[in-house]
Amino acid sequence: MFNKKISDRFIKYIYPLVDATKSQENKAFPQNYKLLPYIHSKKIGWTHFGVMIPDLPAPHHFYSVMSIIGTAGALAFDNDHALKDTPRNNATLVVGTGTKKTSVFAGYSIPKECQFAEGGSHIQFGNDLTITGNYPHYQLHSGNDNYQIDLNLKLSDKITWFVKTPFYDHISLLTEYSGTLQSDGQSQEISGLCTFEHAAAVSPHLIWKKALKQNLKLPLDFFTYQIINLADGTQLLLNDTRINGTQIVSKAFFRSLTQYNKTCAAEFKILEYQEDLATAPDGKQMKLPQIFEWRIYEGKQEILYLHCTVNTEFNYGLGSGYVGGYAYTGTHKNKEIQGQGYIEYIDRMES
Repeated sequence: MFNKKISDRFIKYIYPLVDATKSQENKAFPQNYKLLPYIHSKKIGWTHFGVMIPDLPAPHHFYSVMSIIGTAGALAFDNDHALKDTPRNNATLVVGTGTKKTSVFAGYSIPKECQFAEGGSHIQFGNDLTITGNYPHYQLHSGNDNYQIDLNLKLSDKITWFVKTPFYDHISLLTEYSGTLQSDGQSQEISGLCTFEHAAAVSPHLIWKKALKQNLKLPLDFFTYQIINLADGTQLLLNDTRINGTQIVSKAFFRSLTQYNKTCAAEFKILEYQEDLATAPDGKQMKLPQIFEWRIYEGKQEILYLHCTVNTEFNYGLGSGYVGGYAYTGTHKNKEIQGQGYIEYIDRMES
């Protein structure tokens, strides 16, 4: 249905006309914007709530909440094997840190296993994750037999718009966190910068009650999203997204507690893949990166270079892909930098 010729024309001619992200550059979060689950909406077919900390102390390295409420109808993000209800009434979640024993992936029946307040003040996936509050203050709890995490989140007005169209919004808010992480009989206080993310979009499952066949899904077949907290207090977001193998986004986003979003061009390149293929619960296999690099440009000038090496296991459940952590070295405006980053990665270009 979505042949490459049609999707390439959409990327080249139509998407630039409907995407309004450039108009939001260097602007504050709109105070009337609602962070809602939209579970009963007749216009919004799926939503996303996310919280990501890229740089926890070892051995955890990162903490990630990646949830989808409803079903997108997109190749990269659908998890048909995890359906516990109709696609519109299904939710999926991957939550945990960079240690495998803390990671949880599950599908949920929204009416039977979740609690979503229509105003967004209570978001709960079974016993695995609860987020309560209203902008700008939220509380988060997640855990299993191997860990417990409790966070206070203070959302800023520093917003990054990944997508802003009449049919799909996707945002990220720079957020301060503080709380406790308990694991292996020890409790530690943690604090720093993280992200709070929300997306809302139309879906074919507003009408269609069954999972779509693979050839009918939106052919979004490659996606990576990454987060780094630089030492100077700047948070760096990185994204490369492709449809039918053609790049639709390749950008870097800079923001801090004193600086609104600034967008730059970026280039992502995998230098080495992991030796073994990753196998998902439904048997699908995927090549995952081991070493990769980013080059970021302001105009024609390279302002930041990252050389990244994965140093955690990948946890399954980012749609049909994975989340993980990496160590990086590089240069930023001619100064050497190093630290820990967070990666989301899906490659369905060969499946």
